[in-house]
Amino acid sequence: MNKRIIYSMLIVLGALLILWVVLRNVDSPTSAPESLGALDIEFDSEMAARVDIYKRDYPDSGLHFARIDTGWVVTNAYNAPAKKTDIDNLFTNLNDVSGQIRGESAELYEDFDITDERALQIEIFDEEGSKLLHAYIGKGSGGRGCFMRLAGSPIVYLADDNFISRFAAWNAPPEKKLPTDRWVELALIDIPRDQIKSYKIKRGKTEFEFALLQEPSEDTLAPPEEIWTQISPEKGLRLEESKIKRLHSTLSSIRASGITDPENMDKFGLENPDYTFLAMDNAGKSNLVKFSKPVDDEEQRYAVVDGKNAVYVVPKNTFERIFEDQFKKPDK
Repeated sequence: MNKRIIYSMLIVLGALLILWVVLRNVDSPTSAPESLGALDIEFDSEMAARVDIYKRDYPDSGLHFARIDTGWVVTNAYNAPAKKTDIDNLFTNLNDVSGQIRGESAELYEDFDITDERALQIEIFDEEGSKLLHAYIGKGSGGRGCFMRLAGSPIVYLADDNFISRFAAWNAPPEKKLPTDRWVELALIDIPRDQIKSYKIKRGKTEFEFALLQEPSEDTLAPPEEIWTQISPEKGLRLEESKIKRLHSTLSSIRASGITDPENMDKFGLENPDYTFLAMDNAGKSNLVKFSKPVDDEEQRYAVVDGKNAVYVVPKNTFERIFEDQFKKPDK
């Protein structure tokens, strides 16, 4: 075989190689379209006035929020106050979520559990009822993400945040009611612990008052010390500072275990309770909490907080830590 034939064959081979490369790039998608099609959500959370999270065929099993004045309530939990931080985090995470395309055909929705029937839907509305966001959430992926699509688009993304797990809907049957208690603000005191300076505790006919007072330090060059002291009653049971500190720790972090129907606000002795406590700071802010008589065989009690339209459920052990544990007379 002479050199001219060899050169001709090499030229043909090179041309075929170039053609193969060109055809391969045409038939196979590059990473560019996926990058350009990355999940991008943007809405003004300050405009949000209502949030609905639900399964289409089971709307009563959903979770619903509404903005009232400057706060949020869980509308399907007796309009109980919602945790503002959790609502803010939900909005922030939705605006910040990202993800790459995993499908562009409705035929694949079943594989992602993201059909209209099976997806967990998130809708956010403004005050006028205009929709700010409508997202469909499919099954989770590896615990760190979930499949997601937006209304009006067939594209399915693998989001980098697991919204299905956030609402406790992981592997849950569609009719399962989404839990509301984790979204309800169950803290009964909204004064920061380090700002509470006094308490009044009513136990039956006796009212105790405790205050954080400044007393001169034994070291005359040192600043005054703050000491918890019992102000009243002056006679009878007197609590030493260590017990008052434990009481302060309990009261400042007290949480209910759940909520109940506000119709119970005028029942079980709440209209004239035997047990109450008042927490106060030095700026005039206060929280008055009233406790009912036992409401069931477990001796749970209801509690109401002045200024809040909610009735909370308080377990027996929480009640005892407030009104009994530190008030027990020492054994002789």
